[in-house]
Amino acid sequence: MEWILSIVIQALSRKHEYEADYFAVTTFYRGDALADALKKLSRNNLSNLTPHPLYVFLNYSHPPVLQRIARIREISTGDNTRPLN
Repeated sequence: MEWILSIVIQALSRKHEYEADYFAVTTFYRGDALADALKKLSRNNLSNLTPHPLYVFLNYSHPPVLQRIARIREISTGDNTRPLN
């Protein structure tokens, strides 16, 4: 039961991260700075840029960096029609 609950909580956490990115980009209009910071963090932490989607679903509390950067760029260019995930 705990395993199922952790999957749900992690999915909710990923959704909130997308919402936080959206807020940051639309409030401060600095999507490029946020994307650069994410790149620097992932480089310093030697993050896996292309994790398997099932592994992300089961274990990640944050969206993968490349997905976050892609969404930040979409928001920055005005393509806000896609849901936040």
